[in-house]
Amino acid sequence: MTGNICQLSTIRGWEGSLSVLLQDSVNRGASLGFVPPMSLAQSQDYWQSVEEELTQEARLLLVALDRGEVFGAVQLALCQKPNGGHRAEVEKLMVHPRVRCQGIGRALMSELEAAAQIHRRSLLVLDTRAGDVAARLYQSLGYKEAGQIPRFALSADGGLDATVLFYKCLIG
Repeated sequence: MTGNICQLSTIRGWEGSLSVLLQDSVNRGASLGFVPPMSLAQSQDYWQSVEEELTQEARLLLVALDRGEVFGAVQLALCQKPNGGHRAEVEKLMVHPRVRCQGIGRALMSELEAAAQIHRRSLLVLDTRAGDVAARLYQSLGYKEAGQIPRFALSADGGLDATVLFYKCLIG
């Protein structure tokens, strides 16, 4: 894939591509806060809810684009609490299955960390399902495991999966 990473200030014009990416990711087993099967309408509703936070500058959305199509995405929720102006939460890293293992997730995370620093965020936190391949990516990027919470998220088979909490200090 020969594409680029950019930050979107709105989902307008990208709703279709973003919705298909999220729906496909969830339906292929990604733990992104949804349980499969995910309908296209559910995915569209989610992206509409993201739009308000983008407008309020409480959330950043970075996407990997190629030929006008979104092949990957990641979000950064900027903490709005008075005591949390230095931190943000990494959310919903997704890469289309056709282009996985080509460095897109790593590139998205690198750009996300640079954007976090521009927004004066020095601590990033995230969680991912225990045992997911994403945990290895985060560790390879310097994220430290803070611990696990058992029975955290409902899985597609009706069981409850543990989540792993990670953090990364961007300065000092």
